Amino acid sequence: MIKICPLGKYSHRQPLAYAPLRKACAGALQLVEQPQVSDILLIAHSKDLESCAEILAAHPDKRIVLLSEEPFWDTIWGADPFARDQVYDQGGVRFPFRVLNHSTSDIFAFERVPYFLMTEHKFAARYACRFQRNARKSAADWKAAFQAPALQAAFVAERRLGERFAVSFPENDTYGLCRFRSLLTLSYQREPVLRAGLGWRKGGRRQALADWHLDKLQELDGRCRFVSALENTHQPAYLTEKFFDAFAVGGVPLYYASDSHRVHRCVPAGGWVNLFGQTPEEAVETIDNFAFDAAFFDTYTETQARLAETFGSPRALLADRDRFCAALIGEMQSLCDRPLTRETH
Repeated sequence: MIKICPLGKYSHRQPLAYAPLRKACAGALQLVEQPQVSDILLIAHSKDLESCAEILAAHPDKRIVLLSEEPFWDTIWGADPFARDQVYDQGGVRFPFRVLNHSTSDIFAFERVPYFLMTEHKFAARYACRFQRNARKSAADWKAAFQAPALQAAFVAERRLGERFAVSFPENDTYGLCRFRSLLTLSYQREPVLRAGLGWRKGGRRQALADWHLDKLQELDGRCRFVSALENTHQPAYLTEKFFDAFAVGGVPLYYASDSHRVHRCVPAGGWVNLFGQTPEEAVETIDNFAFDAAFFDTYTETQARLAETFGSPRALLADRDRFCAALIGEMQSLCDRPLTRETH
């Protein structure tokens, strides 16, 4: 049993903080509250390297792991999003640590159900219901539904226009999308358009709602032609609920995916709009010229059926959960099996 002590403000945003994954790993990984009884000290955000630096440095007999679930955090705040073994060295405090994220390990390399959808049971349950409903519709039904929707497009995401939110690493197929997404939201003018999220309309962050995910599904269900599913960051193994939400509410997802992105394992091309490599102006033109033809409706109908099969039974989710847990446990075991020194893990 490997004992892990989570530290820092973001300790609630790492895999073992979520009950389904914590229970699935319980035979090999155990959370503890005191650093001195742990094998591994775990942080979830590079910001916590600094806030917890003295605690981390005070335990030279412990392995230190930065386990990040967010490429957005890694690329905006991380010193190096792509190096597994790093050394913190600031203000006279120095210690080595291991980085485990979407780019430095295979932990998040899903087959059909991405990591974020495994963190809470509600995602699979809600998708099972909606995709089974959607799969009962024919291509002709979808053609009728898309003819006169209440909304031409819906953009639900925080407004972030700063240049820092466009930081990209093309050599690693990793691109910041927040600025692109916000500029597209501003540029798209074919009304009616819903623009929601912090900075677009009055109110606080949507995450402060009692159930932000259900609120989104209810607000958009059956009302949209296009639904923005653009992530904070393009990273080939990173896929959140946004893409699935768009299909679940009966809209066409607007997404950004290179050929190597794992989204292509989930659904066929042709049933969604891929804006990869485009400027916001080019993206507007692509959306406006999107062809709602017979080929699209056939593919869209096929996609809804495939998603109904994926979420209609626990088979796919359990397979990806087991793969995820095996990869995470393997990384932790490998770390603990290596000799511990002051300079490297």
